[in-house]
Amino acid sequence: MKSVFFRPLGLRQRLLLWILLPLIAVFIISILFDYQLAQETANTAYDHSLNNAALDVAAYIHTVGLNPELRLSPEAEAMLRSDAVDKIFFAVRGPDKHLLIGDTDLPDYPGALYKKPVFIDDVYQGEKIRATTQLIMVDGNEISITIAETIREREHASNRILAATIIPNLVIITATLLVIYFGVRRGLAPLVHVENQIASRSPRDLRALDIEHAPREIRPMLTRLNELFDSLRLASAAQQRFLADAAHQLRTPLAGLQTQIELVAAEGKYLRNEERLARIEESVERIAHLVTQLLIYAQTEPATSANQVFQPVALHELAESAASTFIDRALVKDIDLGFEIEPATTEGIAWMLREALGNLIDNALRYCPAGSTITVRSGTHSNQPYLAVEDNGPGISAEERDRVFERFYRIPGSIGGGCGLGLPIVQEIAQLHAATISFSEPDGGGLTVTLTFPENHMENTQQNLDSDHWKAI
Repeated sequence: MKSVFFRPLGLRQRLLLWILLPLIAVFIISILFDYQLAQETANTAYDHSLNNAALDVAAYIHTVGLNPELRLSPEAEAMLRSDAVDKIFFAVRGPDKHLLIGDTDLPDYPGALYKKPVFIDDVYQGEKIRATTQLIMVDGNEISITIAETIREREHASNRILAATIIPNLVIITATLLVIYFGVRRGLAPLVHVENQIASRSPRDLRALDIEHAPREIRPMLTRLNELFDSLRLASAAQQRFLADAAHQLRTPLAGLQTQIELVAAEGKYLRNEERLARIEESVERIAHLVTQLLIYAQTEPATSANQVFQPVALHELAESAASTFIDRALVKDIDLGFEIEPATTEGIAWMLREALGNLIDNALRYCPAGSTITVRSGTHSNQPYLAVEDNGPGISAEERDRVFERFYRIPGSIGGGCGLGLPIVQEIAQLHAATISFSEPDGGGLTVTLTFPENHMENTQQNLDSDHWKAI
């Protein structure tokens, strides 16, 4: 579960994340700062307007005798209270804080000084208000003037300021993110190209990577990869030499043993027990076959075939030459071995393809009874070259067709003396050549095994394996 939900981030994601997070933080801080500054500016303007209203009211206060009076006509009061959005409240109080005119329940907010009004946020009649209290002196009398208004217009202005602040910043941040994204993508393009070049290589391709045009930051990594490729090439060459020496050392004594057994039999040493001689010859033949198959299987693995070179292979010529070596065995077993070949060419390793086809023919000869028919085919189907071996023998059941590619697996009850490595060798060679193996059953019964090569295999192999210069950018 951890590998599913906590996958490591790629280099591109890391760069974008570390650029994006500070950018978003700066964006949020900038919006808060700009919004606060703009809101303070707007509030200052509204407070100034509110204070002017208080001063306008002060102009209507006069002293009659010893008592101040507010001479405010109904028209002037209606004009004072008029506003398209907000409600206006006011109260004028004399020296003893008695109400001269206005809203009786409007509080008289303390803290105001002469020519230094106080501004208060409060709730009045269930609505949020902004109020100011102004102290003035009229003929020695201290008059308190309180003006309040609801804050609907202020809230609308704040929303407009917020929108005016966010939208331009959002446009700028989006444009910046797009520039950063495409910039990071463009900057990492060489890394993606290097990744694709390495990913497209086959296990056999151990050529050194060209680091001349690679970004400076990844040259040390590519240098280490080249050193690794050099080590693998040396190891592969050493393993090839070992396999060649082992093949020589094993085949020579086995061939000598077979020769000695034939000489002893020719001298009549086993006239009294010919069955024992037959068992010895069969055992030696099986050992020789097993050793040969083991060596071929080892040589077809990617680790040991890395130094092999792909070349154009004429499949029709290969089919004819490979099948010709089995004609004597087919005649001895009374099996009709024939050819139906058409021109077809693919890119590959000729001796491996010959071994693959030889193993398919060998399996058919081993498991088909006397009087059977085996046909070797080559050609092109849907622009894809193929090799096929068809027989009318016992075939392979659908349940066993996956297991026959396991090493040393033999179908229970089968005859023929095989060692269980023929089809695994064919599979290794097919994978190395990007070919597919398919089983089908002919109309008359039996089995057809087909090796189908991809249409563009020659072109891809030429690009991947035979190019003289690999560009990192």
